Amino acid sequence: MLQIDNLSLTLAGKYADLSILRNVSLTVATGEAVGLVGESGSGKSMTLRSILHMAPANATVTGQILLDGEGVLGLRGEDLRRMRSRDVSMIAQNPHAVLNPVLPVERYLLEGMHDAQGLATRAARIRAGELLEQVGIDEVDRVLRSYPHQLSGGMLQRVVIAGAIAGKPRLMLADEPTTALDVTTQAEVMAILDDCRRELGMAMLFVTHDLDLAAAVCDRINVMKDGEIVETGVPEQLRDHPKHPYTRALMASRPAGVSWTRAGGQA
Repeated sequence: MLQIDNLSLTLAGKYADLSILRNVSLTVATGEAVGLVGESGSGKSMTLRSILHMAPANATVTGQILLDGEGVLGLRGEDLRRMRSRDVSMIAQNPHAVLNPVLPVERYLLEGMHDAQGLATRAARIRAGELLEQVGIDEVDRVLRSYPHQLSGGMLQRVVIAGAIAGKPRLMLADEPTTALDVTTQAEVMAILDDCRRELGMAMLFVTHDLDLAAAVCDRINVMKDGEIVETGVPEQLRDHPKHPYTRALMASRPAGVSWTRAGGQA
């Protein structure tokens, strides 16, 4: 479904250009969950932003990004808008940056459905309630009426996930969606996201700095350092036979006693 070939991104600076991504290549098949793991500043989020044409204005992007074999980097206007609203959706790590603080949750969800699906207001309200139930929210009416500051971080992230799956995208870009949450809420949100992905048959490109978290939900993992992918493998391969020194360093940095558990309960 998604193919990235030799993606490079350079930011123009006042005195010198800064290379952010260098020859990044990866693939995501239909229905597959692929991880992109690395430390802060390694280029993970910028890779996702490049897919959606959200690179900074001073960026020069080269290489190729294909969605179902069609080039993405050349999309403009209505074609780009259609791709963002129907084919590819993104979950940001900070829901407060996504939701408008002066608008209730209902407005956020309804605007997305009006845009992506052309639903009338009544039908969109019904669908909004169904989406919130799907992501584990019981008090649907209260949450729809609430403003972002009235909801917890975990509840807000559920709302953002509901908005992201509203258009039934074929590819989900998840940019560290649980970073700001406590461990218990993190597990709940990841379970909801994985259930939604499997139920809708979505592919997912999942960004995180946590190898264990990626191993729990991803079929394959790409390890990223300094704007480059240095190693790719299935979780068990990276656990038992990491090849790159940076991958071995990430493995060694894991807290003692932490088990590497795949979705489905297999350690």
